[in-house]
Amino acid sequence: MKDRQLIQNNSENIDANPITNKIELSDINSDINAKKSEDKRSFIEKWEQSPYWLVSGSYKVLHSIWMVFMAVGMFLAWLIALLAT
Repeated sequence: MKDRQLIQNNSENIDANPITNKIELSDINSDINAKKSEDKRSFIEKWEQSPYWLVSGSYKVLHSIWMVFMAVGMFLAWLIALLAT
């Protein structure tokens, strides 16, 4: 019974004030878009900025290992290119 009354009241409000309903819909859309933009962060960003020290610490350790690995790889690539010429 209450659901029918709410539907009737909403339909009456929509017919009576179409401008205010557009504003309300745009507010709802902006809230939805704000929530979506928060979720657009990548896994790496979430992992790096985690409030838990173990999670963010594991990111820093693995990131450091990866940087050293890449530096060694770049040096070897440079060395091979130097010796090949």
